[in-house]
Amino acid sequence: MMAYTTSSDRPFKQKRRIWAFWVLTVAFVTFQLIAHPGFGPESLFLTLLAQFGTLLIAFGIIGRIWATIYIGGRKNSALVTQGPYSITRNPLYLFSLCTISGVCLVFGSLLITAIFTLLAYLVFRYTAKREAVYLSHLFAEPYAEYARRTPLFWPNFSNFEWGQAPVISNRALLVTSRDSLFTIAMIPFSELVEYLRESGFLAMAIIVP
Repeated sequence: MMAYTTSSDRPFKQKRRIWAFWVLTVAFVTFQLIAHPGFGPESLFLTLLAQFGTLLIAFGIIGRIWATIYIGGRKNSALVTQGPYSITRNPLYLFSLCTISGVCLVFGSLLITAIFTLLAYLVFRYTAKREAVYLSHLFAEPYAEYARRTPLFWPNFSNFEWGQAPVISNRALLVTSRDSLFTIAMIPFSELVEYLRESGFLAMAIIVP
């Protein structure tokens, strides 16, 4: 068993990130049950928000699958710098942020989208920085060189390179697919909430823009 002596040579405990997002998910769902967007149900703008949100969800899911195919089962065991990892060191977090923003837009509130996207971004950025410290310890100069040319989070598309064929991990794809199904389920859930609200089963405690 590997012995860890300092925080820099310990991998980040992903359970912390998972718990943080469960808290955000519960807060988001609770807020949607008591809040209502300021636009009417027949509003064209509300429809456009929902359609754009759905596209963001699809883009994020496809991106997560793409990043998962490249990282495979090699996380923390090999330095992956090609494919989506050539434009950002954290493509999984970047595409996850896209899906979160998309889900928020489907519910029809720009304010809620801004708040929860920002909160999710802060969690992802904190996690990415902690992971960067560990990877720097793990891979030393190769990671330092990689970090010099590749942004931590926001992509630099001019760096893109396909690289060699990735090693596919069925287990990693299964986990990503499971998470994607949960995200997709939020779309019919938003329709159910809207139906219950219009039918009078859910009271509108607050109205948000």
